[in-house]
Amino acid sequence: MNRRYDSSRRKQAAVETRRRILQAALKLHWEGITEFEALAREAGCSLPTVRKYFPTKESLFHDCTRTFAESLAMPDMVALAAIADPGRRLQECVSELCRIHEAMFGYAWFSAHTRRDSPTLDGEMKAYEGLADAMAEIIAPVDAGRKPVLRGLLDFLTWRAFRLAGGLSPEQARAELVTLTGPLILEQEADLQTTKPEGKDRS
Repeated sequence: MNRRYDSSRRKQAAVETRRRILQAALKLHWEGITEFEALAREAGCSLPTVRKYFPTKESLFHDCTRTFAESLAMPDMVALAAIADPGRRLQECVSELCRIHEAMFGYAWFSAHTRRDSPTLDGEMKAYEGLADAMAEIIAPVDAGRKPVLRGLLDFLTWRAFRLAGGLSPEQARAELVTLTGPLILEQEADLQTTKPEGKDRS
């Protein structure tokens, strides 16, 4: 009797090999390593196997970015924008952005250095920068002169400097950002309240 060929095990092995390569690539990319030879060693497979699943670095970057994005819970921008109290809105927005910065820590640095050679990573960095832009808009309607300062404080490079050069823990870095951005926001909110036109005088 002829046995029917069962390809399920082979398919499952292929899925597992591909997953292992992607996980190894994400680990190495955090260290700034992109060579396929190093990737093959880290994934425990041959170089031809790596090239079978990912013929180019760009194809690898594409799937790494998608895999990483699937593990990252993005902030609820609508809910953040709906917070009426300026102080609480500031706290929540900074906390959420810091959470993303910490999750993106190594991958953002790698992507920033590689984006010129990779449309995928360039797109990833533009989206990341766009998140910080959007968060700055939600935090408060700062005047044009102070907005670049707020945006600079919210940038991932500021977070990286706090964490590495400053030696701050994630909690300390977040607290410092709240402290530094607070005056930019709360003082203007107070000015807006004092300059609101009053109602008509009663006759």
